[in-house]
Amino acid sequence: MKRPVKFCAATLLGVSMLAACSEDDPAPTENGDADTTSDEEVEDIDDEDEDDIDEEDDEDLDEDGTDELDEETDQNEDAEEDSAAADEPEMMEESIDIVFYDDQVLDMYRETHTISGAGQEGLAQSAIEQWIEGPNSDELISIIEDDNVSVQYVEDHDGVAHVSFSPEFADINVGSGFEIGIMDQIAHLVQQAGFDSALVLIDGESADTLFGHVDSSTPHEPETSLEDYEEM
Repeated sequence: MKRPVKFCAATLLGVSMLAACSEDDPAPTENGDADTTSDEEVEDIDDEDEDDIDEEDDEDLDEDGTDELDEETDQNEDAEEDSAAADEPEMMEESIDIVFYDDQVLDMYRETHTISGAGQEGLAQSAIEQWIEGPNSDELISIIEDDNVSVQYVEDHDGVAHVSFSPEFADINVGSGFEIGIMDQIAHLVQQAGFDSALVLIDGESADTLFGHVDSSTPHEPETSLEDYEEM
């Protein structure tokens, strides 16, 4: 009778130990392995996933922002180019009568030239430069013999053409009585370019007198009409 009692007692003890071990071990995963991932490791994985998503969002924002910035820059450049193009004066080409003295310096005649220039100012400057260069006809002359005389610029001031000559213009040698004729010739040119009158400047500054006799402190209008001169 003693042996069966010992066997039963041993069997109960083994079952109790197995039950205790099963309570301490974690539940197996679906694949049969134990889940050994701790709570801290799970939080780290979640944080990494969130960082990856944030980086992707930032990249998308950067790309979108760059595209918008590039597009805005292109639009601004196009607007500046359009504005610059709008500010540029239109090229003009006109038939302009230039008045010259005859080779005896007795009378003045008009000679027609085709003149081109950017806007009224450029057209007037080109016409005056042609006047300085001289006529095509051998029967007419330019009394400006100094090759250094040049037109520095022509500017529009409320319909008055401010014509700036190089300093040599004030030193040209003209006979008495021809000064007004020279001023008339210049005024005729600027009027055909669309101005009312001409104010002659020397190196950008107003000169009280030109050639020692002519008052050049105020704008000049020709005293005669172009039709008064015979065409050569």
